[in-house]
Amino acid sequence: MPKPLICFITTLLLLMSPTAQANTDAAEAAALAWLEAIDSGEFELAWEVSSPLLKRPLSPSMLERTISAARRDFGSVESRRRTRVISATSMPGAPKNDYKEFTYQTRFTNKPNITETITPHLEEGVWKVSGYYVN
Repeated sequence: MPKPLICFITTLLLLMSPTAQANTDAAEAAALAWLEAIDSGEFELAWEVSSPLLKRPLSPSMLERTISAARRDFGSVESRRRTRVISATSMPGAPKNDYKEFTYQTRFTNKPNITETITPHLEEGVWKVSGYYVN
């Protein structure tokens, strides 16, 4: 490969890196704010800031019932540590868009080793949560 082309590609990659990190940071901030609302029992607030992909099938009370059932007997959150982030442009059954899938290892009072997966996607310039799973 010609040296000027290598320099050009290297420069592009270096310039794109801060943007990608800023994008991940913004997506994670949205995910953590949503989780904080859920952790605090503010299900209506979590529903309000959710993506239409999550809002369409769930009313605020259905969201509360679903999350409460999934986290039954866990107790309160003691700590949460990100273990993985995946970037994607599509998710099963969802429109093409920018998605981030964050996986957290979460310690609850009664369950010390729970895996949470939360998926925000970029919608009109704003990251909104469209999926949440607990294992």
